[in-house]
Amino acid sequence: MYLDTFYRIHLEWMFENQPELVWELLSQNKLKEHLDEKEQRALRMVDQLKQKHGQSEEEARDQAIHALLAPPEGRAILEEPPPQPIQGKEREAIYTRLEALGRAEDRREKKDFKKDHHGLI
Repeated sequence: MYLDTFYRIHLEWMFENQPELVWELLSQNKLKEHLDEKEQRALRMVDQLKQKHGQSEEEARDQAIHALLAPPEGRAILEEPPPQPIQGKEREAIYTRLEALGRAEDRREKKDFKKDHHGLI
């Protein structure tokens, strides 16, 4: 499956806390780009926490998740939750679309890699 843990954690958080942003990014074909950026920021944070602060992989990942991907102070837990969190079939459709985009990107990267290596694979 294309979407890794960080993608799923942030996307699930967005479904509950920022549904209108999900729809906006999806309509602009920028949701995958947003998730890519969040994942990269979280991975950089994990590396920094491990290298500079000596945290374990698990501790660093947990901290990155809470700081960047699924902050506990999200709108869904406030007194005024966001209107209509994204649920059920809509979530499935979004996941399906993102996974298709990811597979297409993987195919392009594989094709480019083969082209760059003159068919040595």
